[in-house]
This record gives sequence, C-alpha cells and structure tokens, in this order.
Amino acid sequence: MPSVHFIGVGGVGMNGLAQLAALSGYSATGSDRTCAPGIDLFRCLESIGVDLLPQDGSGVGPGTDLVVYSTAIEADNPDIRRARELGIPLLHRAEFLRELVGASRLVAVAGTAGKTTTTGMLGWIFESLGHDPSVYNGAAVLNWKTALIPGNVRKGNSDLWIIEADESDKSFLRFHPSHAIITNISKDHYELDELHRMFDRFEAQTSGITVRGPSTATVPPLPQLLGRHNRENAANALALCTALGMDAEAAGEALTRFRGIERRLETVGVAEGVTVIDDYAHNPAKIAAAIEAVHDAYGQVHAFWRPHGFTPLHQNLAELVETFGRARTASLHILQVYYAGGTVDRKCSSADLVARLDAAGVPAKLVPDYDTLQNALESSARPGDAILGMGARDPELPRFAQRLVMEWKKRS
Repeated sequence: MPSVHFIGVGGVGMNGLAQLAALSGYSATGSDRTCAPGIDLFRCLESIGVDLLPQDGSGVGPGTDLVVYSTAIEADNPDIRRARELGIPLLHRAEFLRELVGASRLVAVAGTAGKTTTTGMLGWIFESLGHDPSVYNGAAVLNWKTALIPGNVRKGNSDLWIIEADESDKSFLRFHPSHAIITNISKDHYELDELHRMFDRFEAQTSGITVRGPSTATVPPLPQLLGRHNRENAANALALCTALGMDAEAAGEALTRFRGIERRLETVGVAEGVTVIDDYAHNPAKIAAAIEAVHDAYGQVHAFWRPHGFTPLHQNLAELVETFGRARTASLHILQVYYAGGTVDRKCSSADLVARLDAAGVPAKLVPDYDTLQNALESSARPGDAILGMGARDPELPRFAQRLVMEWKKRS
C-alpha cells in the first residue's frame, strides 16, 4: 500500500483520515504544529501505527507516495513546499476520503449544525444492528472512545461507509452519496442564499434517499443527551434508517444506548454542585442551541466562548450579538480569538464583540486568559448551576473544562 503523509494530523478531520489509512494498510505518517509528548490524541495515533514527524519538511521524502492536506494548511507550509520540490502528489483531504470510500455504498451527513452528532448516531445504529459500517466523523462517539482509540472513526468490514460531509470549504460537493441527510441550513461560513444553492446541489448529487430535516420521526427518550436539537438529530437519523428498511423499534432501542459525542454538550464533571459542560459550538445557531439546552436542564448557566477565527467572527458579528442577546445566561465571558499561526487578516477581535454586546445592553466580560476565566467562574457559579464552555479548534478548551472540575477553588 502507498505511503501517505498527513499535514496537520492533529486536526479534527485529518486525524480520522490518518487512522483510517493506517487501519486500511497504508503506511501513514503525520505532522502537526501542536504535536507534543503526552497528548492523548497523538499517543493514540502512534499506537495504531501513525508515525509522527516534525512539520519542517523532513517528514516528506522520496519514499512518500502522497501528501494529504486540508484547506486550513497554508501554501508555504514546509511539508507542502517539500512535496512540490519532490513532485509528490498533493491531495485534498476530501479527495483522499473519497479514495478510501471507493465504490462502496456511501451515506453522507451534511448540514450547518448537528452533522457530527447525527453521523455518530447513524454509525452506532448501523453497528448495533449488525451492518458493520466504516465511519468517518468530526468528533469521538463516546461509545467507541477508549484510552487507545480516539473514537471518531470506525473501520468496518462491509461495503458501507457513513461520513460527515463538510460544507465549510465546499468539499462535501466532491461526494456523490448513495443516501444522505441534510440536518439544517443556517448562516455560518457562507451567506444563506449560497448555502441553499450548495445544499441543493448536494441533494441532486445523491442517487438515493435524502432526508432533509427537520424530520417528524418519533424519537425514544435520550437520557444522556440534552437539548431539543439532539432530538432533531435523532429524528433525522431514525428517518433515514426506517426509509432504508431498518426495523424502527430496533433502531430506536440502539439510540437509547447512545452515549453522545465528545465535546457536544459533554458533561465533564461536577465540582461542589456545579456541573461543567463542554461544547464545540462555534457559530450562532450552535451557540443558541447549546445555551438553550443547558438552561432548560439547569436554569443558571455561566457561559464562556472562544471565537475560533478572526474571519468567522467578523462574518457573524451581528448574528452573534443577536444570539447572545437572546440567550439566558447568568454570566457570559468571551476569550480572545484563537490563533493557531499562519497569515490571517485580524479584521475583528473579541474586544469588538464585547463592545457590541455592551452597546446592545448584553452583559459580557472580556477575559484575557484561562486563569482569569477560572477565577471569574469560581466567584460566580453556585451549587446547582452549570458552567458551559464553547468553542472550536483550541485544544485547551476541553483541558480547561477538566481543570475546572479537578481544581475547583483548590488553587492558592
């Protein structure tokens, strides 16, 4: 099998591809700017045979058959430059995923919000009912996650694949699924009119059944999942399963055992009666759904959010002000924009968002770092309250949530 190198192998999409490549017999290597000893993800990748190398071009050589990159990788990345110098083919991550899928039957889940959870639900239902699918997802299915298995992918032995299809860079349009789910459409990476054109095209490229949510399928109780949006995700998953002829009762029973998705309203723990919840919410629709779900369950919500990029913050500034203005939070803290390096246009800052919120009469505080945030949350949260952390890309967000539980009011 070919030797494949993955640039940015720690990313949510890329690490799943590296896992699937290694599990499919490829010789897999990867590099990442954030790679450091002891980080669980990188230990897991090494345990399944992905060799981790510096991101300085040295991981790409004459023995490399293919280099896989994502839209987030800059053109002057050392591994990109080295591949071009050696004439090694460069392949976008969606194209490599399409290569892995090959001629297999493909179920693709797309949509602005809910696609990761819906993909995980489908994968779990199909596995539970004996269909043995291969699954590619944007976050870990908690039923599959272990100390050595990240849980965001599953390598099956059937000719069935279930994937999360990403619209953020339009790469989902490279797929022609057998069946599909479109969960919902709301403004995020593009304006609404363009999004509708993109999803219409995606549906037209689907040869079989397309479930375009919201579905009216009956959903069993989901005791481990908060929120109306998760019931909608479950309804979409069940609608497709029953449309494909699967037993509705058996599919519903499987869902009652679904434990959820990592960083999707994941309860990290409880500290002195305060429940800490971690969520990947990064656009207005997802933020609104997360806060609503936690408020309905706990009442008092102390929320914090870290914008994941300067451009998306700028594009969604008005919608974010409106979303946080409607949200029922006891306190709201905004961290600085996450910056992972590279060339970016800093057209909008977290301070700009807080100023706009203040002008709209929405109480919000700008916090410069996690230590300051921890002090603020420890001062404001009371037993019975919930703390909801939200944001994408920054690997420190889930670690901070764990730190809150472990160190609650124990620092000198």
